[in-house]
Amino acid sequence: MEYKKIRSLSEKFAKIHSQSFNQKNLKYSSEFILSLLKNPNISYIYKKNKGFCIFSCNEKEAEIITMAILPKYQNQGIGFLILTELEGILSEISCNKVFLEVASNNLIAIHLYDKLGFKSFGIRKNYYSVSENKKINAILMKKKI
Repeated sequence: MEYKKIRSLSEKFAKIHSQSFNQKNLKYSSEFILSLLKNPNISYIYKKNKGFCIFSCNEKEAEIITMAILPKYQNQGIGFLILTELEGILSEISCNKVFLEVASNNLIAIHLYDKLGFKSFGIRKNYYSVSENKKINAILMKKKI
């Protein structure tokens, strides 16, 4: 992918990410997103100016690195569409598992993942720093495709 295009996408994704997450520590910078998009093992799904998902796939397993939906589009099916599209892509390339981690206080995302058949299989205690003195757990989830 040409550099100008991925630079532009990284800036758009960072803006969506910034508006989607309340905690500063959870927001991805455009430089970090650019570094992801430059990696040939990383792919993305983008619903223009609404949301995106960045994921990696390694043979039979995939990982959702991050997913963000602008708040005004949350609970309107955008995340569902993105994850359904992701499942189709993974199925086509015979990838049979997808993993993710989600902040334990991100109830909207947890509900979506549950609805789509993701199952919790572990916790990373105090994984996310939400403020200087407060940390929350990450819930590890997976789904067989």
